[in-house]
Parts: sequence; structure tokens; C-alpha cells
Amino acid sequence: MDDEPSFRSVILKYLQRKGYQVTEVGSAIDFYREFDQQEYALAIIDVGLPDQSGLVLTKYVRENSSTRILLLSGDTSPETKIEGYEAGADQFLTKPVNFRLLDAAVANLIARAARQTDGSSEVLTSKAEEKSCSHSWRLLTEGWALVTPSGEKLHLTGKEYAFIHKLLETPNAPVSRTILLKELGYPHDEHGNRSLESLIYRLRKKISPNLETPIKTVNGSGYIFTAKIEIEN
Repeated sequence: MDDEPSFRSVILKYLQRKGYQVTEVGSAIDFYREFDQQEYALAIIDVGLPDQSGLVLTKYVRENSSTRILLLSGDTSPETKIEGYEAGADQFLTKPVNFRLLDAAVANLIARAARQTDGSSEVLTSKAEEKSCSHSWRLLTEGWALVTPSGEKLHLTGKEYAFIHKLLETPNAPVSRTILLKELGYPHDEHGNRSLESLIYRLRKKISPNLETPIKTVNGSGYIFTAKIEIEN
């Protein structure tokens, strides 16, 4: 998804030479039309579009599918990257695009998408189900996922994974907002705090619609993951 025909053509031909099946679109309305017609493993979206922000498209994809998202932008500012990850992007590359980096990013995201079998959650196989009988949570470093005690596998964005992983570094003590803001690349101001609260809200909703989750707020101290959890590769 890019409104510059020449740039879009170069990316299209490059990915096709790599063996990928690619659909190209140059406007938001065409994007919605194509996206709603079939499932895609990966969406490559330019942030700066004339008819609708690529961030809006990113949110739409994240909320309505398990499609992986790679954002492109000529804006190298941290704020743009932060907004991209907050919208739900899995990865962010700047223009002009380094094609070796693009190749690696696409291969990685396609591989993650291939491991997903049922949208944003899936029931694990018998061996994994046996492990879940311990009634503990598991954080998977491979593929960025959180496994519930019942065996449900919840796929995480990069920011969500980084947040939980930071909490687990001090399992018996809350992690302060200051540390979390720095870890996630958010500014230490009102905007950064709102971004952190938004991330935590979305993560709690992903884990449980009623927000009864192991991610607890410790007033005046920060956040803590209260349940038993293991980290696995």
C-alpha cells in the first residue's frame, strides 16, 4: 500500500522475484476493498497517504485480522515510530528502503504469520496442552506470544511483548512507569503516559474482555504480573 506508483512498482517486482504473491494498491479505498476480499499474511503500508493515514489502515488491519503489518515512512522521528507501534505495527522501516533489510523483515513476518492457524488465538497441540496443566502462564520469545493456563495462545505486538518481558525481570516487585516508558521508547511526559496506559488497556482487553488479568497496577509504584509465568524460546 503506497501512493507513489514508481516506488510501489519497485517493491512489487522485488518481492515477486523473491517468490511472494503480491497485491499492490495505491489508495485507501482500494486497500479496504482488496483486504476484505481475501486473507493476507502480511500488509506493507506507507504511513503518509493522501486520502487516509497509514496509521488508520494499520489499526483497521490489527483490529480485524491476524495479518502481520510492516510500516514504511520517510519520517524518521521517534514520534512517528511510536505512533506506528501503538497503532499495531509489527515492524517499522524508513524510506529509502534498504532492500536487504526489507527482505529480512518480510521473511520474518511471513514466518510468524505461517505459525498462526486460527487468527489471534489458537489451541495448542497435545504436548503443549499437557504443559499448560500446571496452571501457569507462558511467554514465548519465538513469535511473541502469551500462553494462558488454559492453553490459549495470544499473539503480541512488539510493544506488548516488551512490556510483559520487562515486568518479568522483577517478578516479585512492581516496575515503575519511568522504567517502562524508557523501555518502550515512550517520552517521559503526558503523551508518553497516555501511550503507556493505552498499551496496557489494549493488552488487558486482549487477555480478558472483563480486564481481570494478572497485570496489576500498584498505586504509586507501577505495574506487576501477579501470576506464575515461565519464559520459553
